[in-house]
Amino acid sequence: MVSDALEFAVGLVLLLVGGRLLVSASVDTAKRLDVSPLVVGLTLVAWGTSAPEMALNLISASKGRGDLALGNVVGANICNMALVLGVCALMRPLLVQERLVRVEIVLNAVGLSIMAALGLTVGFERFFPGLLLLAFGVYSTWTVMSALRGNGPGEDASHAGLGDDPTREKHPMGWLMIVSCFIGGLTLLSIGGSLASDGASGLAINLGVPASVVGVTIVSIGTTLPELTTSYFAIRRGQTDLAMGNAIGSCMFNAGAIFGITGLIAPPETGAAMTLPIAYMGVLAVVLVPISRTNKRRVSRIEGTVLLASYAAFLLVSGLSALSGR
Repeated sequence: MVSDALEFAVGLVLLLVGGRLLVSASVDTAKRLDVSPLVVGLTLVAWGTSAPEMALNLISASKGRGDLALGNVVGANICNMALVLGVCALMRPLLVQERLVRVEIVLNAVGLSIMAALGLTVGFERFFPGLLLLAFGVYSTWTVMSALRGNGPGEDASHAGLGDDPTREKHPMGWLMIVSCFIGGLTLLSIGGSLASDGASGLAINLGVPASVVGVTIVSIGTTLPELTTSYFAIRRGQTDLAMGNAIGSCMFNAGAIFGITGLIAPPETGAAMTLPIAYMGVLAVVLVPISRTNKRRVSRIEGTVLLASYAAFLLVSGLSALSGR
């Protein structure tokens, strides 16, 4: 247990350092390219923080473990929408840009609700992951091209809201330093997330917690630690756009790119154990639509508390179900 605790602690430190590097590089990239931090959060940061999940799921799919990949995607999306957004909203009410309200949050709701409906009824054939991958490719190309041409719909590229870090100069870093921070940050997030997840899983198992409960809780939270860490530092710097973009962008990357590719390699079969997680994921995605449009387009602290409470209830029900099935 001592080695597991040490592994968890080292992983947490690496996550904290990596998250700080990635946010600094992301903000300065937005300044250099004269684009909104929201676009950077939806693309570079979201894809980067989901890279460890992509690697894990590709390996799982190549070994014929499509069900494991599906569980990881569903669990990570739940954590992004309930845990990450809930924690961020408690720290600071999240102003939702019109771009997110009109485009990403709606697309996320449509994609995940259809995914949930299929998972709960007929299951997943290869055509659906293929459609998700195609849709994600079209969306990503449009987002990047719109950002390079100018502002996308409802997007504010003003640097007034970029936030200041009193420990650094206000001038953006050079490209070499930005790239170095991106690579270093993503590397530390990947290694730190793996160490923290493995250490926490080892502690839970040594304490007698069933493996099924560990999979639903510790592992899914562990694979989302990079997103949570990055969003935490973004909020600390006043980057609510970056935090929101990271969480929603990660959900879309998980469903479109990760599930799209792994589902083509090894189509998963949904069992009874996945019924509650898939349904909860679909409900969360739909609920975020009215949440993003109320309170003057802000995710309030009360709404953040509700998201966290629902996540706690989900973990409790999942844990009780796993214990009763032992």
